Amino acid sequence: MGANSNNTDMTARGYSPSHSGVDRRRLVNPSNASLLIAALVAWLSYAVVPGNVDVTYLIVVCNRLLDGAGLYVDVIETNPPFSVWLYMPFTLGERFTGVPAELFLSLGIPAFALASVALCARILQAVDRFSAPRFGWLAPVAVAAVLYLFPGNFGQREQIGIIALLPWLALLIARDTTSDFHSGSTFAHVLAGAGAAVFVMIKPPFAVLALALPTVGLCFMRRSLRPLLTVEALLGAAITLAYLAVVAVFYRAFFTDLMPMLAELYLPARKGILHGDLARPVAGLFILAAVAFAVARPGRIDRGAALLFLAALGYVPCYLWMGKGWDYQAMPIHVFGMLGLCVQLWTVPRYREWASTARLAVAAGIFLVIGLVAAGIGQGVLEASQKAELGRTRDAIAAHVARPTVASVATRMQAAFPLTRMIEGRYQSRYASLWAVENAETMMAAAGSADVERLRSLRDRHIADAAAELQQLRPDVILAGGSRKTAGQAAISTNSVIQVALENYRVVYRNSAATIWLRSDLVASSAAVAD
Repeated sequence: MGANSNNTDMTARGYSPSHSGVDRRRLVNPSNASLLIAALVAWLSYAVVPGNVDVTYLIVVCNRLLDGAGLYVDVIETNPPFSVWLYMPFTLGERFTGVPAELFLSLGIPAFALASVALCARILQAVDRFSAPRFGWLAPVAVAAVLYLFPGNFGQREQIGIIALLPWLALLIARDTTSDFHSGSTFAHVLAGAGAAVFVMIKPPFAVLALALPTVGLCFMRRSLRPLLTVEALLGAAITLAYLAVVAVFYRAFFTDLMPMLAELYLPARKGILHGDLARPVAGLFILAAVAFAVARPGRIDRGAALLFLAALGYVPCYLWMGKGWDYQAMPIHVFGMLGLCVQLWTVPRYREWASTARLAVAAGIFLVIGLVAAGIGQGVLEASQKAELGRTRDAIAAHVARPTVASVATRMQAAFPLTRMIEGRYQSRYASLWAVENAETMMAAAGSADVERLRSLRDRHIADAAAELQQLRPDVILAGGSRKTAGQAAISTNSVIQVALENYRVVYRNSAATIWLRSDLVASSAAVAD
């Protein structure tokens, strides 16, 4: 009796035998899991994994533009200007506060992902099947997929585009569940339309197929044109058209000077459609879709999952047309396909009710997702080891000069821009790298005799321009190709005009990624100080 009275008294004061267990369960929820994933990614991307070469290059470009350089005049960037504008807020943050742009990026993109997924959750709350508690766990899955499926490519434009497009896809799924195709608030419509425009402007014009395919597919499914006439679709189209008008008026050099060069030496340098780098992401998408269809049997695939798969499939032509096979360019295919499978997996009934084919399909899907995650972790480990190598390169330069001017005659950007940022250097070359030389060599190997002479002339012209630039600028540091030689690097290093331009420079460090040339007078002065 006394024990019972004591328990009753404790309960009255707010205590219960299971109170601590309830608290633990409250801690383990989708919101907290999403926050934890975002915080972990922010730390890893800044403290462990080195800055992505393309991202750090665009930060360098932003700094040069803020210092007065002209885009497509003093700085030759192969992408339209929106690729540069994306990183301007982070660079301005650095200018105003002194906090590195990379830290703003490491904090900003996870915050952007959390906001995007939260908006998606708000939009999908109106859909009955997504209101079940288990669907809340799609949120941390989505946050993890968009933030760290490819850790070495953190901050890439494609990653930002995926995060921006998620609300548009969520709104499309939610609208499809209503008879009048109406769902979401005006605020959600505006944000979704702006996000769709961001996605398309990052990779115009073919990226629009990632939006067009699910939209047109839904028009056929519903036998209606309403999916084409939503507020977010019209707003996204209007923003994109306005952007194209700005580029046409204020960035004519992109069309008059850069596009001919891209047509000659960039776009034709594609890998074959059956090349492993191109085929793997596409094959992976079809495997993910096949697993989803098998999980759905004997019923139909979930419409939300189908729309996500159509978005992934719509990006395939863009990926194949670019023909480079770089993993960051395949991010939309992987992420939308993976999310489509996850949506389908979340719709299956309890395990006891599964058909044998569904059990096998679910096992295959989980295995495939684990494989993608494991590959991402492996990439992160490799990138972390490369950061240590970059540190050694930085120390080799810092021993001779502080905050140097930098130029490059490497055929790939490689370590050039993470290193430039680490040494607080000022990059001076017009081009990020002599990629045109490498592409010319690659195309010469497969070209006819007439084209070989034309390509050789283009190659030699680019090398001569680079040599003239080095002699004019006399940078403190010149970055060249590493110990792993390519045909383009060989053409550059054996060219007499480059050899003349490098006469007053000495190699102070070399690894597989880059060779560091330092001006001879700086080497001599640092040696004198050491003595």
